[in-house]
Amino acid sequence: MKKLLLLPVILLFNLACAQSDTIPAVDSAMVKKTGISGFIPYHDSLMTFSEYGVASWYGQNWKGRLTSSGQLFSPDSLTGAHKRLPFGTVVKVTNVSNDSVVFVKITDRLPKSSSRSIDVTPGVAKKLNFYSKGLTKVKIEVVGYAPIYKRKRPG
Repeated sequence: MKKLLLLPVILLFNLACAQSDTIPAVDSAMVKKTGISGFIPYHDSLMTFSEYGVASWYGQNWKGRLTSSGQLFSPDSLTGAHKRLPFGTVVKVTNVSNDSVVFVKITDRLPKSSSRSIDVTPGVAKKLNFYSKGLTKVKIEVVGYAPIYKRKRPG
């Protein structure tokens, strides 16, 4: 008898928890727009992280070295360093002073003591139009994920 009374409650609970919207298909235009291989966009409801802060660029002398994630550093790649976002996270970085936008994959770590929100490669800094200044104010928004491809150092 108790089981029969619980059945409607369980059914109502399941209906209340069911999602009415479905996750949309991967937008191939968005994948092409990021320029990041293997990019998987997050559904809008998963885009919960955003922050404003200061960006700088690094790595002119780091070419060929391994990042914290084990990926080879390239000054022209669309990558960056963040204090706590997981490696492989793809963020949309907007230069708030000129509205330039670049999609960046997190492959490295900033020191916890850093006052900056993100460090990006020189290539990203040029696309965001702050290379000559060295620093700029940015908005960072999580938009998806891309796998990290670990490579061995040449030679």
